[in-house]
Amino acid sequence: MSYKKLGKRIQRAREEAGLNQEQLAGILGCSQPTLSNYEKGKSRIYLAQLQKVADALNKPITYFLEAMEPAEAEMQIPRPNEDPATDPDSVLINVDKEILEIIRVLYSLPAENRKAVREFVLWEQHRVRREKDNG
Repeated sequence: MSYKKLGKRIQRAREEAGLNQEQLAGILGCSQPTLSNYEKGKSRIYLAQLQKVADALNKPITYFLEAMEPAEAEMQIPRPNEDPATDPDSVLINVDKEILEIIRVLYSLPAENRKAVREFVLWEQHRVRREKDNG
């Protein structure tokens, strides 16, 4: 993933919104140096924080996720307890093309349908874990 490319997207969207770094950092609840590091590609940004950026700048999250380089795309999950379900906001923004496509489709669905998809995904996760435990 090119964090520099993502950072440039964040900077461009911020400038298009007519905000300076200090203003956007205030909206996001982070420091101006932290935002600067995101924009320079010096720091990883978590998906939850990227969603806040997207919301604040009135952009779909896919606008930022498309800055990824496909050759390096893979999901990375920090595993403090070896279980990503314990901290779903810790998913980093390195996602593969299939995940990106799922995100695009989800954004096109009404909220009620997204709820149904979420419930199915959670059910499927539970089913797979149960099979793994019994396997």
